[in-house]
Amino acid sequence: MKLNKYFTYGLLTAVAAASLTACEDDAVIGETENPNIGVTDKVVYVADQDGKRIYTHVDVRGTKDVQLYANTPSALAQDCDVKFVYDAAAVNQYNAMNGTSYEAVPESMISLANGGVTTLHAGQTASDPMTVTITSDGSLDHDKGYAVPLRVSVVNGDAQLALNSATRLIFMKDLTGLPDATKYVLDDDGNEIPAVRTMMCMEVNDMNPLEVSSYTLKNSGKMYYDAVMLFAANINYNDETGRVYVSMNENVSAILAKRDHYLQPLQDRGIKVYLSILGNHDRANIDNLADETARYYAQEIKAICDVYKLDGVFYNSEYGEPIYPAPQGFVTPSTAAAARLFYEVKKLQPERDNIIYTYDFYSLPSVDGAQPGEYMDFIWTNYGGGPINPNNFPGVPKFNLGHYSWEFTMGSTYGNLSQLRSDGYGLHVHFGNRMRQSAMQSSARDLYDDELVYDGKVYEKDWL
Repeated sequence: MKLNKYFTYGLLTAVAAASLTACEDDAVIGETENPNIGVTDKVVYVADQDGKRIYTHVDVRGTKDVQLYANTPSALAQDCDVKFVYDAAAVNQYNAMNGTSYEAVPESMISLANGGVTTLHAGQTASDPMTVTITSDGSLDHDKGYAVPLRVSVVNGDAQLALNSATRLIFMKDLTGLPDATKYVLDDDGNEIPAVRTMMCMEVNDMNPLEVSSYTLKNSGKMYYDAVMLFAANINYNDETGRVYVSMNENVSAILAKRDHYLQPLQDRGIKVYLSILGNHDRANIDNLADETARYYAQEIKAICDVYKLDGVFYNSEYGEPIYPAPQGFVTPSTAAAARLFYEVKKLQPERDNIIYTYDFYSLPSVDGAQPGEYMDFIWTNYGGGPINPNNFPGVPKFNLGHYSWEFTMGSTYGNLSQLRSDGYGLHVHFGNRMRQSAMQSSARDLYDDELVYDGKVYEKDWL
């Protein structure tokens, strides 16, 4: 995204500033226990269907099944039964440890297959699935995050449970009743499967976010775009307070201040809204924060997401100007430092998405034993970039990776999208300050076997 972009410092709106006041205190955020602690040949740990051992998060529309498994590094000599039970105290424990305020999904909405018991058979390293079924009754607030709280125990066998598997939370948003932008296509066997997601990373200095709502698909009637990233807010350093903070220029500030006008209509149609965080020509950047600074900045990000009801964050480390040697509160830029920030944000808001692109990061390390798939949700290439190697981001599903990204401003719209789809990748991203309908029409055919429909509505920049 190396374009000439000029950002001016903006002020948070009064409501955001009030919300961030609590963050001025040096809150100590408790560590999530290392998932590898105590994992020996006879120790059992819990993972979901994607192999995630810490953060499972789902959107629920009516009914949703989540499969959990008991695992062990080496096959056991005898059967081991593991039992899951509903326990609201598990949410309270998480909140106390991480300074969060999740509410438990009511027990009446939860059912556990086979009485919550799954068996890890002798000679196997993974158990049969234990299916958690979440059935919404429509009473939950779709703007809030909730958690399904489960307590886990070994009820038969001589294996021990890993420390961090004693409780298991499934973080969720209940979107029952809201329209859904999710699109489906047929596979080679005629089965309906989820289609590639299309996201717009929009230069809001020049564009109105509502423009993405003008495009649908002819046959399915679904929104063409699954998400829009507001490009961009910034990470900056305040010399007077010695703090890093989320800064916004006048365009981002105006859009967020009137989020009910510019953003809610998108979310009401199933389009997710993400905030981009970009370096901004001072010592602070997303890849050079010391651990404690990262924990503080994660609180700032969560406060912004809470106030403006955002669905997640896209991080970009361009345009930072680090100081060497690194001053107090900072470190030499590295993927490890960036991963620490992503992980700390994910701990505070597991139900929201973390997104990066590979201009900055071609791989990510584990953090406190958590692989990238635990703290990252979507990863895409810089425009024109080829396929991502899933091995560089362990645990991130291939379907959450994307390449051949398009840059509309300069007309970089190439790449074999049919191949992207057939290879099992599930993300395609557009960037810029305009739309290119001919390219979008081509992608509608390649990705969705459908036709793009433009409703003719024009949404000009109207806030300044």
